[in-house]
Order: sequence, then C-alpha cells, then structure tokens
Amino acid sequence: MSLTSQVGTAAGVLAAAGAAISLWLGAERSAGPPRRAYRWFASAAALWGDGVITSHVLAVPVEAAAIPLSFGDLPSLLALPAMAAGFARLAAAGSQEAAEAHPPTGVRAQSNVLTRLADGYILASALFLIAWVTLFRMVFLRAGAGVPTFAGELIHPLADLILLGACLPLAAAAGRRGAIPYLAVLTITMGDALAVGARAVGLPPQVGALLVQVAGLVLLAWAPWAGGAGQAGRAGPAERADQAGQPGTRWWERLAGSSQDAGTAAQPSPAVPGAATAAAAVAAATAALVIIGWALAGESIDRPVVAVVAGTTLLALALRALGLLRRENSAVWIWHESRQRFRELADRTTDVVLLCDLSGVIRYASRAVAGYGYTPEGLVGTPLADLLHPEDRAGGTRAVRRAVTDAVNRVGRYPCRVRAADGTWRHVESTVSRFREPGGPAQLLVTARDVSAQVALRRQVTHLTFHDGLTGLPNRAYVEQRVREAADPAAPAPGTSPAPSIAGVILLDLDRFAAVNAAVGHGAGDVLLAQVGRRLRAAVPPQDTVARWGGDEFAVLAEGAVSAEEIADMAERLVRSVASSPFRAGEADVSMTACAGVALSGEGPAGAVWRNADMAMSRAKQGGEGRVEIYAGDTGPGDDPAPGGPPAGPGNPAGAGPDVSPAGTGVVNGAPGQPHAAAR
Repeated sequence: MSLTSQVGTAAGVLAAAGAAISLWLGAERSAGPPRRAYRWFASAAALWGDGVITSHVLAVPVEAAAIPLSFGDLPSLLALPAMAAGFARLAAAGSQEAAEAHPPTGVRAQSNVLTRLADGYILASALFLIAWVTLFRMVFLRAGAGVPTFAGELIHPLADLILLGACLPLAAAAGRRGAIPYLAVLTITMGDALAVGARAVGLPPQVGALLVQVAGLVLLAWAPWAGGAGQAGRAGPAERADQAGQPGTRWWERLAGSSQDAGTAAQPSPAVPGAATAAAAVAAATAALVIIGWALAGESIDRPVVAVVAGTTLLALALRALGLLRRENSAVWIWHESRQRFRELADRTTDVVLLCDLSGVIRYASRAVAGYGYTPEGLVGTPLADLLHPEDRAGGTRAVRRAVTDAVNRVGRYPCRVRAADGTWRHVESTVSRFREPGGPAQLLVTARDVSAQVALRRQVTHLTFHDGLTGLPNRAYVEQRVREAADPAAPAPGTSPAPSIAGVILLDLDRFAAVNAAVGHGAGDVLLAQVGRRLRAAVPPQDTVARWGGDEFAVLAEGAVSAEEIADMAERLVRSVASSPFRAGEADVSMTACAGVALSGEGPAGAVWRNADMAMSRAKQGGEGRVEIYAGDTGPGDDPAPGGPPAGPGNPAGAGPDVSPAGTGVVNGAPGQPHAAAR
C-alpha cells in the first residue's frame, strides 16, 4: 500500500471516528425521535470507518476472486440500514411537528407508497444512468470482466443509490434536519462510484475517492449542529413563533422551516411539498441531457435515434413533472399565506378567535385566550361544550347546529358564560359561523368578547334602579312593577321568572317620625330607618317582599296563596315588631310605633290595590298610633270598583272583608268604599 493510500485511509478512518463522536454528542442537544436518529447516524459513521479499514486490508482483484464480495464489504453495507433507520426517525419527528398544519387534502398531492417509490426509483435510475455514461462504462470496458462480476463490483454505489431512492421521501418529510444527512449520503455515493475503478483491479480506493468520502462524513458530522437543528425539538412554541416571524426570512425558508404558527400548537409543513418529486425530476432531466449529449457525441452511433428519443422523452417528462410541481407549490404557498394572514389578524385582536371542526372540537386558538388563563396549545383538542356553563350548553349546541346547517352562512350571535382557567365564569358575546380556508374542509369560526364588566355594570345599575340606597331594600318602583306583572300574567320569556301571585299589600307608616328626625338629626334618622327596614325584613316570610315606599313609609307584598286572615296577622305582627323595642338613634334610644293599611288583591287595575292600601293607612293614622286598617273592598255609589276581599264563604257571604278583626277584639263593619277599621 502506497504512502498516499495510507494517508487517505487514515483520513477516512479519522473522519468516520470524528463523525461518530460528533453525531453522538450532537444527539444530546435534541429530544425524542431526532436524538435516536442522530445516534443511528453515529453508528453508521462508525461502520463506514470500519469499512474503510477492512476494504484496504481485504482488497482482492476481480480476476482472483470467485465471488466479487468479501467480508471487507460488510461494514459499509451494514451502515446503509443504520442510515435508513436514522432517516425514518427524522421523518417521524417532522411528521409529528406538522401533523395539524399540512395543507388540506384539496391542495397537496395525495402522496402514497407507489408515488414515493416511483420518485425514489426515478432518482436512483437517473443517477445510475449518469454514472454509467460518465464513469462505469469506461471502467467496465477496461476491466474486461463479465457482467455478473462487474455487477458485484458495483455493489457499493448501487446500494447507495437504493438508499438514496428509498430515503428521498423520508428526507423530504424531515425538512431541514434531513437535508444535510441526505447530501452526506449522496457525497459518499459519489466516493463509492469513484472507487469502482480501483476495486475492479483489486486496489484500494484512490485518494480522490477517499477525500470525497471524507467530505461526506464531515457533512454527516455537521448535521446535528447545523441551523439550530438540535434545538428545534426543545424550542418552545413562543420561540418557534418568534423565529418564524424574524425579518429577512425567505419564503422557502419559512416553508421549509419548522416554524410555529402564532397562537397555536400546529406547525406548517416542515418541508416544501413535493421536494422528493422535484429532486427526482431534476435528476431525470440531468440524465436525459447526459444521454442526449452522449448520443450526439457519437458514443452510440449504432442507435442514436433510440438514445435521442429516449433522452428527449425523459427530458419532457422531467419538465412536465417540474411544471406540475410548480403549480402545486404555488397553490400550497397561497394556502400558507392565507392561513398565516388569518392567524396574524386573529392574534392582533382582543377578541378570542377559535377554529373548530364541525363537531365542535377546537383546532386553533388565538393568543387572546391568555386573558382567560389558557394557552393556545392547551385548548387545541378541547370540545367547546367543556368550556360552556352547564345552563348554556343546550343553547350553544343549537347555535352550532344552526351554523352548520344554515344555507346562507349567516353569523349567529350567542351570549353565554364560559369557564376561565381559574374556575370562574365569564360572560361573553360570541358569534358562530361556518368558515373554509382555501381548499380546506368546512370549519366553525367562533369569536368571543368578554362582556363580564358590562354585565356587572348592568346588574349594578338594575340594582340601584330597583333598590333603596339607605336601607338596601327594594324600592317603590320594584314593588309597583311586581304588582303590574301579577296583573298581566302573560307567558314569561325563556330564562325569566314567572309572574308573581300577589295576595295583598301592606303599607306601613312610622308615627311621629318627623319629630324624631328633627330631634336627633337627619343622619340619626337615616340610621333609624335602616334599623326599621331590617326589623321588618326579619318579621316577614322569605317569599314575601319588604320595600321602602318612600320617606318613613314601607310596603310589603304578600305573595302566594295566603288568606286574608294571614295578611291581616302579618300587618299586626309588623306593627308590634316596630313597637317591640327602642331603636338606637345617635346617642339616644327612641321608641317608635307605626300604622298599617292593608288591601287585598282583586280583579281591578294594578294601581288600585296601592290606592286602597293608602286609603286604609290614612284611616289608621286618623285613628291614632299603632293601628291597623283593612280596606273593606265593597263598592258603593260614586266609588271606583275596589279590589274584593277574600273569597265568599261561611261567615263571609259577600267577600266584604274579614268579619273578625286581626287582633281578635271584635267585629267592625266598614261603610261602602271606606276602610274597615280594626279596633285596637
């Protein structure tokens, strides 16, 4: 073995060892399938280094070998399955990252096994034609060996070509991570092809072939460190989104890179669709040009027409494939740009934007979900129903069904409550409509705007409108509306409470409050009114309503099916409650009494019951402190119809009011149209 050959062998061994170490260390920078892929590549580099040594030690001339293969060829051949396993792992990583962001079925080509095998075969056969015309043919003629024997000498470049053809779609699926290892295999294949001449005469590979193989091993060693490939598996979604949005990124890099779409866990395809077809078409076109040039140069003068026709046919096929590929990539690029712009717009609005499939499962979430405590990636795959309040799910299902079946694709609006990440419920105004990306399947476009602050403000305004700020009780407007609702028992709207059933009303007026207010001051008087309100509320059943009527007057609505005696007894109980113990007003204890007027509901106008109760209360005030008067309810000449008393029955033949005073002290008959006084 010459010194030059020894130097070349040493360089090949060192390059293989360095590549194995570099690949093994670089694998630690990645996680999951990429780590396993680079370890497979490290094993392949070690086997190639072993093959360089054994091929020199066990080199045998062609004419001296019964079989053109030896144990020296075994390590280099075993390196090829290891490389194939590494490409498979890289392809799995690329497919996993791009699983939810591949172009829709109508845009990308339907790649299947036969198509991939065809691309690989075209590439391998085209490279073999180029190598045969430019190199192998002359070596075959000089060696003078038979066809089977010479085919054995071509085992290394042929096996390399088979690997290139089979792994082409895998490298394309792996994206940038698969490009450098594939170029390394292509370079090593060129080195094996250059070594065929030396193998044919039983000599070790020449220095040129070894240097080409060394270059391939150097490329392979660089693979885990190139372009941040090792960090791609560890980069978070935000980091990948930032990398994708950096200025100066070229369009093919954005398509080929594993960049993250803003606001979602899905990623665009890590490689340009049809990369395998493009490589096969370029190789076929190159082979066609070589064959045509070979024929025109007179190398196949016996059949130039056949060679020219075959070459032009291959060239036309390659051009046609490139044209179809360009059209496909243009459509994919349009889809990608449209999709990217939609997501950029969605991420710039404060409203939440969701894309769901027709079954209501979230496939994309904008960054605005962070306002609810969620991450876009965490919501992908979550059913919409899981986020809705249980009381709103039925309405949400109807809104989705309308959006799916609506022929004119109208935008449906649906107010609902959604659960935030902290478990609280937010009020949102949402819209639901159908949405279709170019060439993609139909989806649901859902937008949601948080209106919790507006709802809280409306509730506060409503509370202030219908409640007294001093006592916290409902005010006069509230109880008057309740009586009007009871007088017009129309069917309640969905989601609202049914109309109340009012049995009667009580108006209660504090005695001598003006004098007390003047004596203790207005501030102390307000405190006294608040104490009176709390005491009245405690004396009334929960289903009844206590309200501040105005000034020193209070009103009570007796709701439900209660009798006249029960209402009268309630009025008596309220009067006794006020007088039961003194109230604290400033620095003094003040004893108070109150008069009450009672009116029972009937068939008259809604305002009549209040007028009747006011008349009864006025009569009670005229009779002295601490009295209760019940409006009789009879109608006399010149009087408006007054609400009737309790239904007619034994002891009450005309419904003219109770015949027993609430205090049980005797019977007092009221004149027509006048209050019925109860003696105290």
